[in-house]
Amino acid sequence: MKFSRSFKSIMFVLGFAVLGLNCSDDNTSGTSSDYATISGQVESSKSKTINNQATVVSAAYVTANSSVETISDTETNVDASGNFELQVDAEAYQNIIVEAKSDTETTMGFVSGSVENGSEYTIKPIDAESKAETMVFAELVANNGSNNVSKAEIEAIVTAESAANVNSSSATSIAAALKKGAEVRAAYFQSEFNSESEAKLEAMMEAMAEAQADLEAKLAASTSAESETNAYVEFEQDFFNAYLAGNTEASVAAKAAEMWSRAVINGSANASAEARASASIQSSVVLAHLLDVAVEAEARAAGASETTISAVAQASVDLRNNLKATAGTESEIRAEFQTYHDEVRTAIENDSSFNATVIAEIDTQINATSGSKTVFESALATTATADLMVDVYETFFTSIESNVSSSMQGSSDTKIEAVTELMILINAAS
Repeated sequence: MKFSRSFKSIMFVLGFAVLGLNCSDDNTSGTSSDYATISGQVESSKSKTINNQATVVSAAYVTANSSVETISDTETNVDASGNFELQVDAEAYQNIIVEAKSDTETTMGFVSGSVENGSEYTIKPIDAESKAETMVFAELVANNGSNNVSKAEIEAIVTAESAANVNSSSATSIAAALKKGAEVRAAYFQSEFNSESEAKLEAMMEAMAEAQADLEAKLAASTSAESETNAYVEFEQDFFNAYLAGNTEASVAAKAAEMWSRAVINGSANASAEARASASIQSSVVLAHLLDVAVEAEARAAGASETTISAVAQASVDLRNNLKATAGTESEIRAEFQTYHDEVRTAIENDSSFNATVIAEIDTQINATSGSKTVFESALATTATADLMVDVYETFFTSIESNVSSSMQGSSDTKIEAVTELMILINAAS
């Protein structure tokens, strides 16, 4: 689900949802400053056409057990164009959503972030996709996960194609996966940045919120399928760039995205096949974007030629395209990252700035039957908590650092550090 809203309310939160819940039975009378105004449009989930068939729209809120409670005295009818406008007392209700009911279907959309009286919010057309995303949001609220999961992350993971397959069970699974991904990312930032971790995370979450706001504004103004498609393409770019906010190094951002993606893929195992496939592909594409930025940066730092940089960039383009073409199974996704690994390694080995024999030796050690990659994958499969997951990754990183240092004795510190990062980046996801 993607929706446009005021920049002010999006930017001041760390994320998009507020857990505080203080509900009353009815709106109180008063002036317009006593209410928040929510407007939007309802579409038919089956045809993506305007739905003006006696559709009644009302405000509701998500309870602590993920159920949806309608707020009385907020009902309104859509007009001939499917548009609506309703008012709700935001001081009495939080975790506000919008329900749209007709004789044929019930759909939902939700207002993320803090909703304030006296402000106006426009959500993007309500349809099957927004309903699926609202279901995920409701599960995050119920499980104390909405503070650390950005609305943009739900946006990135739940697609129009997978929405029809997001039932209650799948929503629970996807929400748990996103929560785990956020926990792992936060634990890694804490390990990497210590006292600066909170500021780094806040910068990232604010950038994600900005990406979401920009998407929603573009969708609200969209007048064609082409402009809508372009809005999503730009959102994809903005979303992965959010990992680089707060002057976070590309290699660190890519590692954080790798952990997040792995948690999302593993955590959504109990979702429907279609919902899990979408989550797996979408999170992997985010990682692929960040790998491109990080691998190119480290290759340059190691002295790679422009020919090598171009080959690395093309490998990333191929990776993203191939990921989107898969059925989303974990084996397919790992195979695509393995192909990317092989292409980058070949490009480096063919560069005269590197010793091909040494590069091959390092990578062979990492991927040997009893090598650090095998140990890493085995340990990761049995890891339960975010902190332990980060420990497994960092042990893997340290092992690769040791391999590179011992194999490249006599090389400059800059060269050793860059090759270490390259080996970590192309091996972690493959």
